[in-house]
Amino acid sequence: MERSQRLFLFKRQAAEGTPETSLVASDLFEADPGSGIEPDVRVTEIDLVGGGYTQDAAVVGRQLANTTLIAPVRNFGAKDTEIIPDWVKAMQCARFALTNNNGYYILQPSNTATTDGTLWEYSGNLSSSGSILRKVGNIKFDWKFTFDFSGDSLCRCELTGMGRQTAAPTAGTQPTVSKNRTAVPALTGVTMQINGSSSYRVLTLELTGNQSIEASTLPSESSGVGKAYVTTRKIKFTCKAYAEAVGTLAPETALYEATTGINRIQWGSSANVYFNVGYAQITKVTPSEENGVQAWDIEGVCQRNDLVIRVLGANSSSSSSSSSSSST
Repeated sequence: MERSQRLFLFKRQAAEGTPETSLVASDLFEADPGSGIEPDVRVTEIDLVGGGYTQDAAVVGRQLANTTLIAPVRNFGAKDTEIIPDWVKAMQCARFALTNNNGYYILQPSNTATTDGTLWEYSGNLSSSGSILRKVGNIKFDWKFTFDFSGDSLCRCELTGMGRQTAAPTAGTQPTVSKNRTAVPALTGVTMQINGSSSYRVLTLELTGNQSIEASTLPSESSGVGKAYVTTRKIKFTCKAYAEAVGTLAPETALYEATTGINRIQWGSSANVYFNVGYAQITKVTPSEENGVQAWDIEGVCQRNDLVIRVLGANSSSSSSSSSSSST
């Protein structure tokens, strides 16, 4: 079986705590190769003292699974295409609310959104029953966005989650899927501010949710696993930027004075994707270098967990309606 022929289907659950059972081709999640499902079945070995060396039947307990989905950050079409990108759908299971406004999908952290999701992984080939099919439900995610300006010039979304392994793997037949062919926008021609300044020449940047995920116990369920919860959130950022003369930039001064400013990244020929942190504060600055050129390693917090992600492709006549009720 060829690993490169793996396929992922992902669907938001209609009811929190109830895994979906009928994922179809339109639920395709176009993922990077590092994506996958890792079973975490809790097994307790039994060795009762009874004279002599002995070993009894082990007890199979809670059946959890860890999940990873990685995707390049892109829109799935121009305004009025009305196709929600895969990674945007999945971000709703990281306790983000999804709305749309004037042709853009808008993601924002939410204290009330509680959507979870179901993930299926087909690992194998395209022949009939030629894949190993793994299923995980009740997934909630932590998240990370990586902006690699100096390397492959891509932004990637990485979602790491936990949920219920709904059953042992079975033989499966991959559905015939249609991929979205919208080009991934390169991180060039970027409009950017860090801590309110547009003078930073950034090499790499990460935005992280730092969300802890806890899969609850449900004794009445055969897997022993209930809903998953996001128990903490503390959005932070790190970046590496070229060092500049103090008259041009002074991140250490911003650190000492607890300066709050905007972190903003926008790119794509039609402003395809836009990230905005309203209250970014630098918390650490370390002298560094990049291929012999002086640089800073900068860390910071996103106060108030204030973050807006805007992605091209929604209905351009909408004024601000919720998309979070959709189960797809």
